[in-house]
Amino acid sequence: MKPKRPRMRFPKPLSDLLQDGLAVCGLGERLREIDVWRFWSEVVGPVVASRAQPVRIINGTLTVAVSSGPWMQELSFLKGMMKDKLNARLGSELVKDIILRSGRVATKEDLLADELPPKKRLTPRQLAFISEQSATIADPETREAFAALMKASLESSFAPADDSPLQLTQQEKK
Repeated sequence: MKPKRPRMRFPKPLSDLLQDGLAVCGLGERLREIDVWRFWSEVVGPVVASRAQPVRIINGTLTVAVSSGPWMQELSFLKGMMKDKLNARLGSELVKDIILRSGRVATKEDLLADELPPKKRLTPRQLAFISEQSATIADPETREAFAALMKASLESSFAPADDSPLQLTQQEKK
């Protein structure tokens, strides 16, 4: 008869299992370095964060892009304090040095520009096509969901061109 395996006291959370697995692979610390970006504006404050942003961290050396020479001069005096505050927030000495480089710092406008483009306005022909296609669905809830999905698809920037068969009504196809 096979011996029974010992019973687990409590199930272990998946996050703990993943952390253990990553630590064994040596990736645990690399993943913790990502927190530098998460905590950057909290640690340095919004004014400094608008003028300087982390670019990369390699072997404990954090490279920070700074918007101008005067800011780089000012931050060079604050490097030690920024390093200490970051490490305190991260819970260990992940950042061993900070290198300041002149570079482009993304503004809020840049971040907003990276968002999804505005929706396209649907033509009456497209709206009629959606109505025609969804009319064949018996269940009202499914019909509404299908129509909303089709509308969202055609409004997106990834929708086919205006002369696509998807946008033609059944009569125009014949």
